[in-house]
Amino acid sequence: MTHPTSKAMKTEKPVRVEVIAYAPVAFFHCKHCELVWDQAGAAKNIHEEQLASSLPEDLKQEYQQLSDWVREMVADFGDRITFRIADAASIEGWWKSLRYRVHKYPAVIVDGEEKLIGSACLEQATAAIRQRTEVARLA
Repeated sequence: MTHPTSKAMKTEKPVRVEVIAYAPVAFFHCKHCELVWDQAGAAKNIHEEQLASSLPEDLKQEYQQLSDWVREMVADFGDRITFRIADAASIEGWWKSLRYRVHKYPAVIVDGEEKLIGSACLEQATAAIRQRTEVARLA
């Protein structure tokens, strides 16, 4: 008979990935006002215009690459990975930037320990995630 705390019963903790990057922003009204704007047919156009103009083209492309990478990681690792994404221009992004001493974006922090910054950070983060999930699977 095995004990409930045996390795067979142990669930692996997902790899926590925090991302700090500039993100497109759309502002919304209260629920009642949004309903009125939606019924008037204007809400969709307003929000699309806000998203389209909220970032310069180079940052939009960078954010699209980040978004594609996150989808790929979720497809590859499923529930073995969790993401928390913070807009660098938000209070949360500012706080995380201070906490991790990040001054360039995008920045990826794996399990609160490994800090990867800049244009090659997604490839480096992929390798770090693969390594951590492999070690956890073998444990």
